[in-house]
Amino acid sequence: MDIRKFTVKRAVVWLLLGLLGGGVAADWWERQRAAGDIADLKVRQADQLKGLEGRIKDLTDQLNAERQRREALERALAELRKGS
Repeated sequence: MDIRKFTVKRAVVWLLLGLLGGGVAADWWERQRAAGDIADLKVRQADQLKGLEGRIKDLTDQLNAERQRREALERALAELRKGS
């Protein structure tokens, strides 16, 4: 009977140690994977930000060019009205 209790206790202890070790290993692995995912996401977001900044600059340049054309047209119209 003592051998049976000893064997059962030993099996339970090893089972608990295995579960605990497996949980720690799974947590460590998940943290490593998450850290890699976060690093990839930061790189992707930085690339997107650069692209969007370039697009904003292009649109700003187009807006300024359009504003200059409008002002030149308004000046030309004002000169035509003065001459009439």
